[in-house]
Amino acid sequence: MLNKSFSWSSFANAYLRENTNWSQTQWQGKSVISITLDERRQILLPVHYFSEVGIHHFAGEILLRDTTNNEDSAELITFEQAIHLLLPHADKIAAFSAPQIEHFTAQVLQSQKFVESSLENHPNVAHLTTGPLNFIEAEQGLLAGHNFHPAAKSRQQLAQDHWAKYSPEFGAKFQLMWLKVSKEVLVGHALGNTLDHYCETLVKQSAPELLDSIDKHYAVIPMHPWQWQYLQSLSSVQTLVSDKLISELGEHGLAWSATSSVRAICQPQVDFQLKYSLSIKLANSVRTLSVKECKRGLRVFNACQTDTYQQWQAQYPEFVILQEPAWCALSFNGEVIEESIFLFRENQQLQQQSESLVLATLAQLPIDTDHHLLLEQLKRVSANYQVSLDEAAQLWFKDFSTKVILPLCDLQANLGLVCLAHQQNIVIEFAQGLPSKTFIRDCQGFGFSDLGIEQFSNQCKDISGDIEQHWSQAQITRYFPYYVIINSGYAVIAALSQLGFADERTWCQKLHATLSTIIDSAKDQQCLTRILEQSHFECKGNFYCYLTGDNENTIEDPAVIYFDMANLLAQTQQ
Repeated sequence: MLNKSFSWSSFANAYLRENTNWSQTQWQGKSVISITLDERRQILLPVHYFSEVGIHHFAGEILLRDTTNNEDSAELITFEQAIHLLLPHADKIAAFSAPQIEHFTAQVLQSQKFVESSLENHPNVAHLTTGPLNFIEAEQGLLAGHNFHPAAKSRQQLAQDHWAKYSPEFGAKFQLMWLKVSKEVLVGHALGNTLDHYCETLVKQSAPELLDSIDKHYAVIPMHPWQWQYLQSLSSVQTLVSDKLISELGEHGLAWSATSSVRAICQPQVDFQLKYSLSIKLANSVRTLSVKECKRGLRVFNACQTDTYQQWQAQYPEFVILQEPAWCALSFNGEVIEESIFLFRENQQLQQQSESLVLATLAQLPIDTDHHLLLEQLKRVSANYQVSLDEAAQLWFKDFSTKVILPLCDLQANLGLVCLAHQQNIVIEFAQGLPSKTFIRDCQGFGFSDLGIEQFSNQCKDISGDIEQHWSQAQITRYFPYYVIINSGYAVIAALSQLGFADERTWCQKLHATLSTIIDSAKDQQCLTRILEQSHFECKGNFYCYLTGDNENTIEDPAVIYFDMANLLAQTQQ
């Protein structure tokens, strides 16, 4: 039976994380979260599981309780009714205009509609709850999105008739639009080989019928079909087309699958995944790439070729950074058209036959009330190793801690390479149900600390203290614990506890013990010490960030959307 709260849980959890007008209580023998509207009225959300880290599992009903005239009655209300009742009582709502609130509400409802539509139209929802899943099945199985976002599946600029064609939640597969482009207006940068080689490899492997269109003056490149439609609205691109510097070759070749990020796509028979600029606002940001982001990927590539990194890699051979060695774009009058950028990402995990899951799909709230993907995995561990389910959960979490979270922290503390690895950018390969290999993607989310600059600058000419990727200690201690511990670690901890395997504090204590093993040998102890000892983390506030309507990627100081949140790892030691 489908989880009745699945389409609105992310909104509710985001609201509860960033507002104070609620409490956990009992009502008519039920465990509920009570949100105060006024002296007489509350919204009640019955819960199957109350989470200390905030990933609550709701029973599905939304009740409006009214104690007027000393009566205690409650009526069922819809999610839409609940939004209109809740927003006027949000802590900071006075700071927002009526148009902001109206737009916010529309996007929240669109997101809910999108989730419900994907549940109805996904090619195999039942398989998502039991697995085992391969890489693309897991990528296309993240149906609810971010655990703490009011409109986690909003698709601004993407019309409803395009949902099924381009969205992973509908199992989208599509051919690419291929362009013949004069090398006069083709720009980019490549490491490990030439840009021509990378582009020609794509043609050979994905659309070999177009090889004859390549010559010394013209290249053939693939474009995301939706983005090409958008690009044709730009006067710069219109001029390039009219000047015969770009010509359409049409949609050809193999069908590519949309991954959970929407703008990154993959094809198992091609050496590279592709990540596009996509002029669509997904969650908090418009998903266009910039040249500086592409340069970040190239710097990470160079750092990973050094002896320093290779020596570190020998300690964690099953931890892999998926490299982004090249990027490509169109230019006009010598300026890069950033909306046309796409980058090349290694596709190596797709060459494996093992179960391979993006962490966000594995840890998402249950799609139905009878199954959970993680529980089914623990059942396989129990059968394979002849242990109880409780013991299977212990084994599973130990491997998750040591093969996913520990190397991320060690990378930061001993190399100064800082990866903001949220759960959607962690892909785990499993062997007999246990985590065996970790793939980290999205090199735009990497930075270098002072330690990183010190260690890599002598070996990499493009890494210095002047790069915008050089992060201060304040930035690192704000962002790194949020992405790695709150976003990724807590998601797994809540999922295990919701399934009945120990409480969240017990799992936090185990993770604390694992991370403590590297503190004494860490070259940079500041961030790790904060994770292990400080009373609070700084947590990103998606609810109010989204309510502003701002593009998160262009906020001058992202610190303004962060707030203090109790550090449960440190509390377990006190």
